Parts: sequence; structure tokens; C-alpha cells
Amino acid sequence: MPTLDQPLPAELTGLHHGWFTRYRRWPVFSPNWVRQRWLHIGVVLLLSLSPMFIGVFSTDNPANRPWLGLAELVLVMLAAAAAGPLLGLWVRRRGWDERREWWGLVAAIAAVVATLLLFQAYAAEPLKQYVAEHTGDVDEHGKRRRIVMMIGMTIRTPDDPVNEQQAQEEQQDPVRSTLDYVVRGTIIFLLAGGLGLRGWRREREGLAALARERALAEAQAQRREAELRLSVLAAQVEPHFVFNTLAGVRSAIATDPARAAEMIDRLVEYLRASIPRLRSDGSAQATVGGQFEIVRAYLGLMAARMPRLAWSVQADEALLRHRFPPLMLISLAENAVKHGVEPKIGPVRVDLRAERTDDGRLALVVEDDGAGFGASTAGTGLGLANIRERLAQLYGERAALTLKARPGGGVSATITVPLEES
Repeated sequence: MPTLDQPLPAELTGLHHGWFTRYRRWPVFSPNWVRQRWLHIGVVLLLSLSPMFIGVFSTDNPANRPWLGLAELVLVMLAAAAAGPLLGLWVRRRGWDERREWWGLVAAIAAVVATLLLFQAYAAEPLKQYVAEHTGDVDEHGKRRRIVMMIGMTIRTPDDPVNEQQAQEEQQDPVRSTLDYVVRGTIIFLLAGGLGLRGWRREREGLAALARERALAEAQAQRREAELRLSVLAAQVEPHFVFNTLAGVRSAIATDPARAAEMIDRLVEYLRASIPRLRSDGSAQATVGGQFEIVRAYLGLMAARMPRLAWSVQADEALLRHRFPPLMLISLAENAVKHGVEPKIGPVRVDLRAERTDDGRLALVVEDDGAGFGASTAGTGLGLANIRERLAQLYGERAALTLKARPGGGVSATITVPLEES
């Protein structure tokens, strides 16, 4: 939401504005909006009242010129054009919430309309009588000389024999009187910024829609970035396992053909489980069961390469159908093998399990009893950082990755996410 001293986004107002429309670049009832609107209204009033002044000056008898009526008209118009926007600016500077600000603006415009109508109804005539008395523009009875201006710039003078009678009839006609005040009130409402209320509504709705569009665009950009990273990671993961496994098969062919054959079978099983999922378009439908298949195939392949490795995968059947982001679990399993299993001499174990937490979330745990923290100098921690960043993008504060040392040695890594059906 821009401040009152900042222009509105170009997406709402457009890029090109002429002299008469450039005030729309600013928030309604803002300082710049008010100043530029005053200038525009002043020009419009000058052009509108010019024919009326020309008609007054064209009257032969100066005594018949309706100066007081013109003064009242100009005063009311200028007061409406000045007071309405100023009160609207005062309301907007309060910093109220949307509902209160709306009713504050409505009350400000209504107050201007009501005040000026009351002035014309009760104060204008006594004021003009007072001025007429001090200027000598009164008749033999001390009453102000009435000069009535009609649409089309026809001026009825006191010498007109039907003037006084017609004026009294017009004042006593309730329909004509009501219509007159409706017309006056409408003009005052427009001059006081009544259309600005509609502009305020459109401004609020436009800013809200623009905020939603920008949030959607940002979310889409973040998803595209995440998918790109996922594709890069997939391209890196696949050759890593393939090359290492083929190197192990080559060395085992001469010494242990049976183990070489098992490694090839495990490699086929791993590729069959992983490649279709690694090639997906963001894996919005990735599930716990699908990720478990990849990790199970991976651990079986690693156990074929390193017979000292034992492993297990445990999960309730009901949890396997829940959604879970791809490649996170395999990254934790790879870390466990690389930093826990490989540096340790002798038997080692990796366990994977899925469980429901006390607060109703889904937790996937990868534990090993390997060398523990600090035993391996390889790695930069980029994989774990990417996992945390992706969790934050997907779930915000509802998800987390935690690492802790196990009492008997090794590391326990846990990813906790909201429990969502696939």
C-alpha cells in the first residue's frame, strides 16, 4: 500500500496522463491529488461562470446586476471545492482502518454538503440583506432589491411587473423548492469530491488485486526456481550413483562375480524407482511411499557395495499415501552413507521410519550409528541448506529439518511437515 506522498503503481493508473488527468496518478484525497484537483476545478469554474459574468456586464443598468447572487454562487462553489478535499485529506492522514476511513470520508463530504445547503437556506439571505443595507441597494421599505437569474442568462429586474409575484410563487412551491435543493446538493457533492469516494473504492480494490497478482507471480517464480533446482539436483544425483556403482561392479567382477551381479540388479531396481520421479515436473504428487521406494532401492544398492551396511525401512501403511516433497529423503540417506557409514570401520546401520508427531504432523527420520558429526570433511552443507530453503518455500514455519547426535554415536536427521493427503 503506497503512502499518500507516493504515486500509485503504474499498473493501476497507466503510464501516460495529460494535464487534466495526471492527478489520478496519486492516491485519492492525498496532498498532490488535492492540489492538482483544485487547479482543475478552478479552470472548470472559470470557464463555466464566464458566460454568467458576461451576461451580468451586458446589462445596461448597473443597479440591475446581481452581484450578491453571483458572490453567493461563487462562494458556495469555492467553499465546496476547497473544504471537501481538505477534509478528505485530514481523514486519510488519520491512518484508520479501511472501514473507518471509508465512513470518515463519507461523513466529511456529507458535512460539507449539509453545511453549505444550510448556509444557503438560512444564512445567505440575511447576509445579502445586511450587505444591501450597507451599500444602499434597498427599496423604500428597506428590503433588498431582488434580481433573479434564470438559466440561459435571462435576468429579471425589479421593473418587471411579474417578478415579485413569480418569485413568491416559486418559493412557496414545495416541489420546486425540493428539486432546487436536490440540484444544489448534487452540485456541491460533486465539487466537494463526491466522485472521489468512488475513486477511493476503486483504488482500494485495485491495490488489493495488484497485491494478489504480485504475490501469485512471486509464488510462481519461486516454484519455477525450486523446480529448476530440482532438475539440476536430479541431473547431478543420477550420474553420481551410476558412475560409483559401475566402478564398484567393475572391481567386483574379477573378485566376486555374485556380488557384481547383485549390484547390477540393485542398480536396475534403483533406476526403475528413481528416474520416473526425478524426471517429474515439480512432484506436487510425490508421496511418502514413492520416496521410500527410492531410498529402499538406494540403501539396497549401497549394501550390495558395502556388505557391512545393514538397513531398515519402517512406516505405517496409512502414512505412505501422504504427500512429501521429492529428493529430500534421498538426500538425507545419501548424507548418512557418505558422512556416517563410509568413514566408520566395521558394521554400521541406517534406519528410515515415518511417524506421526504429537501435534499431528508427519515426521520422516533417517538415523545412522556411523562416525557422527565431524568425522567427515567432505561436503559443504549445501544439500541441507537447500532442503531447509525448500521447506520454507513450501510450508513456511510449519516444517523443519533438525539434526542431532545420537547418544550411542551417529546422527539422527528428521524432516517434519504438515500431514497432507495426496
